[in-house]
Amino acid sequence: MKRRDIFIFVPQPGKAAEAKEYLGDWLRSLADHPGYLGGSVLEEVAGELIPDTLVMLLEFESTEAARALWPKIETTINPLYPDDKSDSSPDQGTAFFDDTKETIKSGGDNPLRFTRGNGLLARMLHIHAAVADEFSAQTAALGAGTR
Repeated sequence: MKRRDIFIFVPQPGKAAEAKEYLGDWLRSLADHPGYLGGSVLEEVAGELIPDTLVMLLEFESTEAARALWPKIETTINPLYPDDKSDSSPDQGTAFFDDTKETIKSGGDNPLRFTRGNGLLARMLHIHAAVADEFSAQTAALGAGTR
């Protein structure tokens, strides 16, 4: 069963372009990992979240392939693990639901901790998910929908 891992980040203010490039390059650096199928970097465009919010998707052929990646990267500087390996602070996703967005928009201090990717990113949320159902409009148009 395929697996997709989803990570939501906010880059340091003024560093969105650098963060997008960094995440894309990091996804490409995994190309030789067995079972890694690729990934995407998405940017939030509706203005509903903290400015410059980014979403990174990784796709693997299986949960086992995904799990095999973690030991290879956990001691490196990367977007998934804290730069300071003794840092066990939780993801900062609660900032999407409190007054953080308004504080930042009004010019107040940004309370996020940029602890990933050599201080470039604040990790907001992550999800490790097995694909339970999948649909492709293109495949369905050809008469072979997937279930």
